[in-house]
Amino acid sequence: MEFILSLASSLWQSLTFWKALAIGFALLNLKTLPFVWHIRVYRYFFQYGYLMTPAVEQSPKPSSDILKPKSIFTRAPIMEIDMNMHKSNSTYFSDLDVSRTALMCSLVMKGSAFLEKRLQKQGKRGPLHFVLGGVYTSFKREIPAYMKYEVQSHIASYDEKWIYIVTYFLQPRKGKKASADTEEVRRKRLLAVSISKYVLKKGRYTVPPNDAFEAAGYRPLNAPAADGAANGTTSQNGSLTQRKEVKSSRAWDDNSECEQLLQEIRKGKEMVQPFVDQEEKLLDDYMEKMKLPAFA
Repeated sequence: MEFILSLASSLWQSLTFWKALAIGFALLNLKTLPFVWHIRVYRYFFQYGYLMTPAVEQSPKPSSDILKPKSIFTRAPIMEIDMNMHKSNSTYFSDLDVSRTALMCSLVMKGSAFLEKRLQKQGKRGPLHFVLGGVYTSFKREIPAYMKYEVQSHIASYDEKWIYIVTYFLQPRKGKKASADTEEVRRKRLLAVSISKYVLKKGRYTVPPNDAFEAAGYRPLNAPAADGAANGTTSQNGSLTQRKEVKSSRAWDDNSECEQLLQEIRKGKEMVQPFVDQEEKLLDDYMEKMKLPAFA
């Protein structure tokens, strides 16, 4: 009897130890637990007013905010570490999901109900959502376990279809202003850089980015046209950019500010254009390769 009691006590103590160990391990890897990715992403929808903002015209906002960066901070837990003992390259993409969502929700979420209302009146059906069209990432420096790092995303450019987002993985700045950094310090801070392209869909209808920005309260900008379309042309199907009159509260008081923003958008488009062109080359190469017996 004493043996049984001793064995039971030993097993219970052992079980308690393993429970504590499992809980500790889970807490140290909270970021990689089931459904945590969903929480990290969807929290920004609700933080910026999803389902809570009425479908009304939003108050005017500075259009320069469209190009401002948005940062999140995170760490690399053990479950993200690869055989080389640093953050696995594959795990960068979950951080990219969160960073891009934080950026886009901060810009357009408050105008989403207003935009949906307008699109529904035009006969557009289906959910309003962003679709990721492609990602390119270049890895510069490794991220060791539990190192804190910054993931900073900004809109580099957009056209009548795509929004191009550039994301930097950065070592956090230590008590200095960005203007005080030397070029060498800036280079050493960069851990990885990524280019992504987003498209906004309402069902199968492609929503021009300008429409989403204007619905959120930003002054209308004529972004560079996609796929060879002329600059300044309006989208079809009665989109917001087709309206000939803009309320005085949304009109540009200073055309130089508008032109400066357009120059930044064009500059960004030139920067991401090789990435766009490379996609076409890869597709062409795929079509050629599939004709060969070895690939068939």
